[in-house]
Formats: sequence, structure tokens, C-alpha cells
Amino acid sequence: MAKVIIDTSVWIESFKTSADHSLHRLVKDLILSESVLLPGIIKTELLRGAKNNKEFTQLSQLLKGLSYLAVHEDFWQRLSEFSFQLFRKGIAVPLADTFIALLCIENQASILHRDKHFDMIAQKTKLKILQ
Repeated sequence: MAKVIIDTSVWIESFKTSADHSLHRLVKDLILSESVLLPGIIKTELLRGAKNNKEFTQLSQLLKGLSYLAVHEDFWQRLSEFSFQLFRKGIAVPLADTFIALLCIENQASILHRDKHFDMIAQKTKLKILQ
């Protein structure tokens, strides 16, 4: 299976007991197939939202099993240029979403999301959306 970055919006939705069963299944299948790449920014967003210490520890353990996606110092220059180009194309989205989108593009990974900003970015770039 191809590599996928699961956005925080999907992680949060998939944790809900009321979430669509197919979303639970998809996230589980992606994890079991070792297809998930985990950027530090998404890990941080998830962990900071933990309700208590126990949940923080459990979630931290779960995330350790995923492939961590580090960035190198030169990534920040490319991110600046990418963000600048998006602005010139009329796309003003949160920097975290721009960061994640560029990681996807550079790592030939799709994004699984529930955030309209990624759809906006995909319309003007090579960002691939996992449907």
C-alpha cells in the first residue's frame, strides 16, 4: 500500500465512538499495513489534546508504532517557498496544513483528512487526497 499521512482531523474523528465504521476500518487497515507516516506536528497536535495523563500515555504508545517523519533544516526554506506560492495563487491556509501538505508531496504520500484546506491546496498543487 502507498504511504499516507493521516491528518489530525481524521485521527480525532476516528477516535470517536460515533465515527463512521468505515473510517475506523480504513485507519486500522492503514496502520496494520504500515502505510502511515507520522509528522511531528500531527503527533504534537494529538498529544496536546489528550484529556488526561493516562490518555496521553496510551496515545503516545500507540503513535510510537508508526513511521515517524522527520524534517531536515532545508525543509523550512522549501516550506517558505511553497507557502509563498500558495499565497500567490490565492490560497491562504494555516501554516500547519501547508507544512503537512508539503510533507505529503515530497514523500509521495497521500493525505487522509477531514479539513477543507487540503482540498484547496490539492486544487493548485500535486497534493494527493486519499478518498
